Amino acid sequence: MRNTSEIRWAWGLIAVLAVADMLGLALTGMDVRIVSCLPVAAMTAILLLISFIYSTIRQETRLVYFAVTVAQLLLYTALAGVLSYLLTAGNRPAIDAGLVAADRFLGFDWTTMYAWGKTHVAQHFVLICAYKSLLPQLTMMYVVLFTKGLFDRARELFWLFILTSLGCVVVSGLFPAAGAFGTFNVQTADPSLQHFLALRDGRMKSIDLLYLQGLVSFPSFHLALAVILAYAARGIPVLFPFFLALNTLVIAATPLVGGHHFADLWGGALLTLGAIALMRRFSSSFLQNSDS
Repeated sequence: MRNTSEIRWAWGLIAVLAVADMLGLALTGMDVRIVSCLPVAAMTAILLLISFIYSTIRQETRLVYFAVTVAQLLLYTALAGVLSYLLTAGNRPAIDAGLVAADRFLGFDWTTMYAWGKTHVAQHFVLICAYKSLLPQLTMMYVVLFTKGLFDRARELFWLFILTSLGCVVVSGLFPAAGAFGTFNVQTADPSLQHFLALRDGRMKSIDLLYLQGLVSFPSFHLALAVILAYAARGIPVLFPFFLALNTLVIAATPLVGGHHFADLWGGALLTLGAIALMRRFSSSFLQNSDS
């Protein structure tokens, strides 16, 4: 199971993000819609209540840690999402021109791929389904890992998710990119691009947690999460080959469906490999003294 020290570290990180968000809101003059915070607060309270009940009344340690993990991920995701919006509102110079140049240097042409997608409707639909499968995959993975008692793997997934997502938020805030949709003026109703542009030109001043969009283009968090999920499934019969195949499709779909430059994928791959190497280097000492 996750040990007490590790759980405190996670709560500490959440507290730091909350303070950073409050400072960012004050500096930018933006706000978070209170009504949108209520579902997040309610779900977190329910999960922590479940944790309390099963730690004091029913004594089901596995369920306690599952509830705490999901509560922390829920809060972390909301706070990291707000931070992403605040950093995007900083309106730093976009790096799309450099990313396009890198793609062309390597022989990749996003417009050619996009034209292929427009003429191959069935294949495009399959890629769309794969691209949208990450949240169900993450949910399934946690259920499987806790059910099978693979607690070290669940902890590893928890921290890899945080390391890569936070890395993506910070890097994309410092080096923002509108992505291929924005760069090549593709007519799309993609809300992520709309929010990105509205934040940068100052039109968006209020953040709604219920409609948070993934603003990160470089490096690609979709690639990072696809790799992490396949990595977390390693050694699990049936699930590993299924996740490997599905997440290969997710990666293939990321430029076309997500409007990413190909360079975003390389950035996501480097970030993910670095996070995995970091976990393998320090996890034994960081996660020792387990309560399992």
